[in-house]
Amino acid sequence: MKTSITLVTAVLLGAGVATAAPVVLTKQGSTYLRQMQPGPDGLLCIVGQTSDPDGDLQPRGTVILYSTTKNQVLWQQTVDAPDGSAANRFVACRTDGKTTYVAANVDTHSERSLAQALAYVYQFDEKGKVTARKELATSARNAFVYDLDVDDKGVTVIGKASDRKADSESNGIFFASLDRGLKTATFKRLATGAFQNDAVVRLAGGTALLGGNFSPASVPNGDLVEDYAVSRIVNGKYQFSVRPQKAKPDDVATAITPAQEIVSLGTPAKTTTLTVVTPDGKIGETRQIQSPFCMTSALSADAAALYALRSPCGRSQDRPKLVRIDRKTGVETVVTGITGVPVNALAVDGGVLVVSEKGGSLLLQSVGKGS
Repeated sequence: MKTSITLVTAVLLGAGVATAAPVVLTKQGSTYLRQMQPGPDGLLCIVGQTSDPDGDLQPRGTVILYSTTKNQVLWQQTVDAPDGSAANRFVACRTDGKTTYVAANVDTHSERSLAQALAYVYQFDEKGKVTARKELATSARNAFVYDLDVDDKGVTVIGKASDRKADSESNGIFFASLDRGLKTATFKRLATGAFQNDAVVRLAGGTALLGGNFSPASVPNGDLVEDYAVSRIVNGKYQFSVRPQKAKPDDVATAITPAQEIVSLGTPAKTTTLTVVTPDGKIGETRQIQSPFCMTSALSADAAALYALRSPCGRSQDRPKLVRIDRKTGVETVVTGITGVPVNALAVDGGVLVVSEKGGSLLLQSVGKGS
């Protein structure tokens, strides 16, 4: 996982259109943003982790609530690891403005070989105060959160549960259901394998869409798993699992559209393959793209285009570029006018949010989307 000082900027892709002034979030620390999640009324919750490079270096969870309509940060909060643990990483969030829920991955020890991975859920009020916290007792040795969802009934969390035996590691996907006060929790586990921790997962209305490196239910210790797959799980049952890319998982980037398509860009060498898996599990689009770029470190998509952070082939020292890839034509265009070095992007209604790094500052800017 890359840790960096980040700057969030939304840029208009149409030429000659001015962008709004950026909002300063923070000027100190080293911050990695994991998820930016739109909410109602133009709200956006942003979560990740931050650490002080001149201090104890302990990762702490960070959450920000931003209003795109006001172009203003409403509140932000940094949270230490709970109960004397070594690291707190916020990985997913949902907000309705009055209440914000955040899922976290917590390491009990700074030494990886000694650490146990725990899953937590936090509740914040409308001013950013922590009002509840719950450890998810999954019964597994290690638990890693993928995503969470919130509705009138409560909070649902999806993640990976794993246990290490003498000669193997067992993997499964867990679902945890909590009330909105985080006072009770029930669990369901699919013991048929799990996606690795860095998979792209979106949970909404009982449907989970997943894409990434898939580990089978049991993996012999020391074995390297390289199996890119995408899946759809509805109410705890698999609807499909397909393998749309031939590239290794490290060479594939994944995004999930609002229409529940699972989009991927695979670049095993100097050829880029775009695939789209439809909500019913069919490979609806496959396109070869001629591009001077190879590695894709971040990807977002909507009905019209993909927005990818890509590095030039054979020139890893060059700064990555944000490109727009038209889904109909495959035409790839470099997005200009971004302040700093882009490190992530998110397509939202009316705009594209671009995470970029500049001068030790974390900024946020939101504007409309061009063609």
